[in-house]
Parts: sequence; C-alpha cells; structure tokens
Amino acid sequence: MTPFAPFRPEPGTLPVEAARRAAESEAGPLLLDPGEPVPAEMGGAVLAALPAGRAGAPEEACRAADGSPAGVAGALRACLTSERHRRRLAEAAATALAAGLPGVCLDQPDEPLALGLLGAGFCADCQRAFLRELAREYGDQFQPLDFARMAAEALAQAPGALGHGLLPFGRDFMRFRTEALARAVAAQARDARDAARAAGKRLEVTARFQALGPAQIAAARHLDAAIFPATWPPAGTGLGLFRLARAALGRRPCAVIPPAELADGDLLPLAWVAAACGVEIAGPLPAGSTARALAAARRLFRSPGANGTAAPPEPLAECAVLYSAESDLWSGGRHREAVMLAVEALADLQVQAPVVLRVPDAPAGAVLVLSGAEALSPLEGQAVKRRLESGGTVLCLGEAGAVDVAGRPAPSWIPAGKPTGVKVEQGTLVTLPSPLPPQGSGLAAAAPLEPIERALSLLLGRGGRAVSVTSRVPMLAVAFRRREVLELHLAALRDETARGATLFLDVHVAGQARRARFRSAEGADERINMNPAGYAISTVLPSFRGYAVLTLGA
Repeated sequence: MTPFAPFRPEPGTLPVEAARRAAESEAGPLLLDPGEPVPAEMGGAVLAALPAGRAGAPEEACRAADGSPAGVAGALRACLTSERHRRRLAEAAATALAAGLPGVCLDQPDEPLALGLLGAGFCADCQRAFLRELAREYGDQFQPLDFARMAAEALAQAPGALGHGLLPFGRDFMRFRTEALARAVAAQARDARDAARAAGKRLEVTARFQALGPAQIAAARHLDAAIFPATWPPAGTGLGLFRLARAALGRRPCAVIPPAELADGDLLPLAWVAAACGVEIAGPLPAGSTARALAAARRLFRSPGANGTAAPPEPLAECAVLYSAESDLWSGGRHREAVMLAVEALADLQVQAPVVLRVPDAPAGAVLVLSGAEALSPLEGQAVKRRLESGGTVLCLGEAGAVDVAGRPAPSWIPAGKPTGVKVEQGTLVTLPSPLPPQGSGLAAAAPLEPIERALSLLLGRGGRAVSVTSRVPMLAVAFRRREVLELHLAALRDETARGATLFLDVHVAGQARRARFRSAEGADERINMNPAGYAISTVLPSFRGYAVLTLGA
C-alpha cells in the first residue's frame, strides 16, 4: 500500500530534523507551502499545500450576508465559485509540477463552509451562481431576486440564530453551498491533472479538510486521497470515524489527523484502531519508543496480504450502518454522530459493521442499520423499503424520517417498527430508541447495548458472532475479505501486551481453513493452528502489543 501519513513540520523546524523524525516514524508525504525549499532528504515524498480555502487578496474574499468580507483579517475565506481563485490555484499547481513535486494538497478547501450559513456565499460570483441554480430548479417562470438583501433583512429581524428554515429559499441556499464545495474541488483537481497531462507527467491531487460532513465526503470523490480531522464522541475509540472515512474514500488512501489535545499515551491505540480500518494517522511526529511503535504498525499496515498480493480488501459485514448525506445535511450533523455511536455500540457487541454510503452497498445478508436517519432522501427511503419487501432485515435506532427533493419533511417510506420486530412483506424491521440524547441536552453517551443485543439476536440469530475475541486487554477485531483470504486486523485499545487472547471464528466465515498466519507489528510471523469448537474454530493468539494481522486461506 502506498504510504499516506502526511505531516507538516512545526514552524521553525529545520528540514533535516523534520526528515529525520519522519523517517523514525515512517511518516510521509511532507506538506509544504508553495515556494518553500524542498528538503533533499525527503526525496519525492512532498506535496505542495495549496491554500484552497483562503483568499489570495482582500478583493478575492467571499462576502457574508451583511456585506463584510468572509472571515477575519489575515484569514479571509475564498469564494467557492470564483474563476479568479480557481486560476490562482491552477497556477500554483503548475508551479509545483514544474518543481518536480509528485502531487498537490488542496489545503482546507472547506474553510468557507466553517463560517456557517450566513458567513459566506454572498459575493457577486456566488449570488450569480445561486440564482442560476434557482432558475434551473424552479423553471422559466422564476423571477430574479436580491437574495443577499433578503438574507440581510431576515438576519436583522431574527430574534436569535437564523437557520435555513427561517430564511427565504434557505434550503436551496444550504444545498447550493454544500454542493459548491464538491464543484470547486472537482474543478481545482481537474485543472491540476490537465496541467500534468499536458506536461506528460502524473500528479496526485489530495486535500486536507477542516471538517468531515456531507460536503467534504462529496468532494472527496474527486481526489486521489484525503485527510480528515478526528472528531467523534469523547467516549469512543474512533472506530466510527475511521469506518466512515474509509467508506468515503473507498479503496483510495485516507488519513485522519488526531485531536491536538490527545495525550501521547493515547496516540498509539488510536493509530492501531485506524490501521485496523485501513486508515493512517497523519500529523504528529512523535519521537523515541512511540515513533518506533508507530513505524512498526505502519509497516504491517502497508504490507501486502498473506498471499503476496495487495488485492483490495472488502470489509466483512454482519451489519451495515448507512450514512445518509441528506440526513447529515438536514440534521446539522446529528445523523453523523448517531452513525459513529452505532458503530461503536456494535463493536462493543463484537459485530462486524462497516459504514456504507448507499443502501445497495450493504451486502444482501447483512442487517441494514439506520441510526439517527431522520431525513432520508426519496431514493434512500424507497431503497430501504425494497430491501425489506424482498426479505432484508433493518434495525432502526430512532425513527427513520424522510425529506422530499428540496429537503422539506415528507411522509416516510419506511413503516413504523417496534423493539420486538414487525414483518414488512418478507423482511423484518426492528426499531429502538435513538442513541443520541435530546437536542441541546449535552454530549452523547454510549448507546445502551442490551436492547441492541436483543434486536441482533432476532435479526441475526442466536448463534455466535462471525468474529469474537476474549482478552484481558480490550481489543477490536476488524475482518476483511481479500479475494479468497480472510484477513483479521486486531487492535489493542491500551498500550499493553495482550497475552492469552482467545479468538473465535464462525465456520461459515472461516471455511475449511485450519491453519492461519499471524503477523504482529513487533515482527512476529508464524503459523498457528485453528481448533474446532462446535460451530466455530478457535485459537489462543500469540502475545503481541498493539496491532496484529491474522490471515486464513492463504
């Protein structure tokens, strides 16, 4: 696997020192501002960080609803529809190409969205583009309007915060702003690739985002790789975030920047969980034993499968948690938080539950999980209904709602369920309370496991899980299929040596294999026996610290 653990040295760090610390933890590539000297020690492992979210000059800045420049002095935000800004980034990409760099990184192109609904998007370029969108949506009878003036008047009259529901054409403007990021990133990536193609070279186009949401996930489709910030419920392991990030990038490289306040002792467990999901940790350059342990985990994560190939892995799925961009957009991010909580809860129950972005992406035999899905699109709602009617199983954590094509609340396509389950044609639907607290009541706690466990017994059967691990050191097990090989990634949740951990695999998952290859980040590489245990096979895993991979069928 191509290394993708990008980092940016702290200001004042000498290039030689940055290269040494990067080599110690096997981090790379290096992110540099355009025009910075490239350290010879880094070779070609350098990306030019193009300021895609910042205005190059005050006159280029987007405008807020009150007419002021978007952002603050020294950090003015760019316009997502500006041709002038696009040309400036294209020139910067061409400069990086001429300097021999292998790629560019669009640095925080989503910064204008961080200002909220009224903080940007009101410059002349944005308003012209928005009025064109309204004309396409509402047809020839649509009359031009002064949306900026309407927004300023609504803002002046609002007694409190002004949401999209109180703003004329607010839903249309919210969708326009969300889709503007994907259009801008697509155009910027296309310009860079066109320049590389004309020069007969190959250029990787990546991006470092400021947030993770529907706009960023849509924009990531146009990139070769992406970097997201780490945001998840404080009690979580990060598994929900990593599963979502991996779903957003598919088989392309993906990295996550850990929170700045993360203690040094928590970095390694986070990196191990990320590696188990196929995600790298970006940003920090630790030293000493932490750097060496991180490098060891990265080497194992990047190594080919046990069969000597790097065939793309497919996650094993007993459940598939649906991330709905529509629900995330119209719930203000609550759906995304509910998805991550659901993934964490299912992992606590040792259920293999990747995140999917479309209902058809969920494997036919998996339970489809809808968590906080209060605003499913018409297509998503119909797909869920068809899945139920054809014999599928669905677990709703919270009532599933629906919106129409304009994002307005609409009758749900999904019938009401109950904790004991209801039949819908040939399928089964179970509905449980949402894992999220009431809006405005504070931070979310862990979802209660007992009701979910009872629901899974009904939907999956009372047999054992596909993969389960018993260990004194808390551990996650994430399973993938790599062609005919079952690949199991084991991540400890504490920086301790795991001894005597017992692994159970369902025979329907393990097949006829009775020998497995065990590799650990510490360098162990040995063959171990798998022992029959009823409808499962089991083994006592060799001792290891942090991260290991077990493969069957090689």
